Amino acid sequence: MSKTTLFLTLLLGGWFLIVSNTKDPNNPPLVRTGAPGETTCGATGCHSGGTYTGNITITGIPDTIQLNTEYTVTLTHKSNAKRAGFELTCLDNSNAKYGTLTAGTGTSIGNQSSNGRQYVRQATPKTLSTVDSTASWSFVWKSPATAPAGNTAKFYFASLASNANNNKSGDNPLVGFKQFYYATAVSATGDLAETAGIKMYPTVVTDALRIEMANASEAQVTVFALNGRQILRTQINGGAGTLPLQYLTPGVYLVQVEIDGKTTTKRVLKQ
Repeated sequence: MSKTTLFLTLLLGGWFLIVSNTKDPNNPPLVRTGAPGETTCGATGCHSGGTYTGNITITGIPDTIQLNTEYTVTLTHKSNAKRAGFELTCLDNSNAKYGTLTAGTGTSIGNQSSNGRQYVRQATPKTLSTVDSTASWSFVWKSPATAPAGNTAKFYFASLASNANNNKSGDNPLVGFKQFYYATAVSATGDLAETAGIKMYPTVVTDALRIEMANASEAQVTVFALNGRQILRTQINGGAGTLPLQYLTPGVYLVQVEIDGKTTTKRVLKQ
């Protein structure tokens, strides 16, 4: 081998090592959000050895969401690390893809055929300027046009806290989760609230919730906490009924009305 050939070989090898190791965490592989059935960037053979602490949050989606609506979401990483990246997916109650993600500046979209899920992740990592500083990325999530009654949007996301040494050592993931509920009643089989003539009032409850049905005489009514725990289940007869809710802790609850196998759900605030 000539000296020129040897030099070019060494130069090419060095360039390859630089490119392959820079920008950690560089546009991470998919299925790394910590969602059900997934790992994170801390999986075996990936990043490890770090002890960084911090948190990751998402903002831009209201506490109650509307169907068929676009929301600009911002994911923020705050930690004592030196560099950060992220990956996020949104799932429904069956852990399937929910809604549509669209990339923003500095992010990219990936679709995984094996699980049908969609992911948004950083296109390039970001440097944290000081200890406990932040890095953020923005993208768009559009809610589905229709949704089964009681369904929720569950966001799973993970962010790598890196020491910026351009390899996979000395890093660790931070994991986050946030769930959102719909502001309006949704049904898989049609607008039951309209066809049955259901009215619930007041929206802000102090002592009791009144339910009236213009086009139905009987219904099963269930009250759920936002975490899905059943609080109360009762039968309404004669087209109307009153639910005593004065004993509930102040907060938001889901009231589900079921008639002939069809359901509609409404959020109420207990003061």
